[in-house]
Amino acid sequence: MASKLRHAAALAALLLGASGCGGGDLSLPGEVGPPADLLKISGDGQEANPGTQVPESLVVRLVDADGLGVPEGAVSWVVGTGGGSVSPGTDATSADGFSGANWVLGPTPGPNTVTAVVAGLPVVVFSARGTGNDGGGGGGGGGGGGGVARLAFLVQPTDVDEGKKIRPAVVVGIVDEDGLVPDLSAGIRIELVGGPAEMKGKTTVDTRTGFAVFDDLEIKAPGTFTLRASAPEEPELGSVESRAFEVEDD
Repeated sequence: MASKLRHAAALAALLLGASGCGGGDLSLPGEVGPPADLLKISGDGQEANPGTQVPESLVVRLVDADGLGVPEGAVSWVVGTGGGSVSPGTDATSADGFSGANWVLGPTPGPNTVTAVVAGLPVVVFSARGTGNDGGGGGGGGGGGGGVARLAFLVQPTDVDEGKKIRPAVVVGIVDEDGLVPDLSAGIRIELVGGPAEMKGKTTVDTRTGFAVFDDLEIKAPGTFTLRASAPEEPELGSVESRAFEVEDD
């Protein structure tokens, strides 16, 4: 009996000590914390014929500060240099934090890139090379012979509750007919269109490798809206409007 009481007292002291050390932030073993990092798992550095799918899927893992996989995180896959396509464009991480995508390279030989984006975290860039016998490396570099550069929504806004951050993060890029133009840079400004409502968050973001990520936008009134993107210091890029989305009364 005495040993049981001593065991109970020791357990109580342990719990009290834990609560005295910031119990509100205490994570029990196995509990998953907020996203802290996006890891590149596999699929980088592949080669394939232009216009074909690379052999292996691209895979990332969203983890917390302890390295545990974070489920249901929104991952956006953005095509960069070289053009081509990636599917899906947006994915939710699995129960273990994994997300994957299939990548079809652009139509010409040379370098290709795809970027995985999670709001608030550093991006992860995958590279591949289109190989072929028709001159090699001529058209995938972005900005060379790709026509007039313009702005485009690479990740569109989605329906959201009033006062909640738009997820996945909105992404606006500088593109031409060959895809993303990574060697052009500009400050991209986002404006709300569709009624008298306040939009909070960082509304001007500089591009990095051709695109800007708006990861903290939230709207303070219900309604149907669009976003308009422009580059005030680079007016030749024009402006572009997103598809419509709903903000629901929370």
